[in-house]
Amino acid sequence: MVALMVRAAWALLVGLLVAMPAVAAELLPHRATFTLSLRPGGSPGILGVIGRIAFAYETACDGAITRHAMQTLIRDAGGKVTDSRATMLLWERADGAEMTFETTATYNERPDAPYTGRANRTGATFGLVAYEVPGGKFQLNPGTVFPSEHSRDVLLAAQRGERMLTQDVFQGGGPTNYMTVTAAISDLLPPADGIDPALNGLRSWNVREAYYRPGGRRELPEHEFGFRLYEGGLIDALDLDFGPFRVVGKLTNLELLNQPRC
Repeated sequence: MVALMVRAAWALLVGLLVAMPAVAAELLPHRATFTLSLRPGGSPGILGVIGRIAFAYETACDGAITRHAMQTLIRDAGGKVTDSRATMLLWERADGAEMTFETTATYNERPDAPYTGRANRTGATFGLVAYEVPGGKFQLNPGTVFPSEHSRDVLLAAQRGERMLTQDVFQGGGPTNYMTVTAAISDLLPPADGIDPALNGLRSWNVREAYYRPGGRRELPEHEFGFRLYEGGLIDALDLDFGPFRVVGKLTNLELLNQPRC
């Protein structure tokens, strides 16, 4: 039972690689690193979690490249340690009309199925996701957005004083990374200097996102993802909630990158 819970939680963590705000024209290119740990209070059958998430957002004149990498070590009550790793590479066109993606993952050094493909929001095949690996395709609902547009829309909603935003978001990778996301946004927070110099003086909001299967029941989400969102799309204070399994992430490094001259 514990092993199944660990595997399910890891699959959701992989999906959260692309749930983090991605680069759009209004967001700042940057690199960031988080350390992961089990939330105080315990989880049934889980004694400890350590891990790391690193990501980089780089903009170009025709779009943006997003790179994610994550590793976790999860120790259960029997002393077994599960080593899980994942990477993701996204390219999103500047107008949000197209995205390519590549993902890899391993679970105790055994590879999971990789995904390589393309999704588009234009023309006669609007909303089509086509996989080069492992093959196959599926259709997205009208109005679906990709990670950059979703991140931009959440930030714009916060700046306008809105408190709720719901969108269908295809995050790249496998079909299970196609989710309906409801973001609950707090009032503007008081300034909090000292977390990282790059965040000092920026306006910020607490955001909590609930993830549902598209078209599914809305009473209980598959998982929730909380963070503090700053102007420019920078984030801190991750809270990854899987119900009985909850992980927190602390920002340990943040580097702002240069904007391209177009």
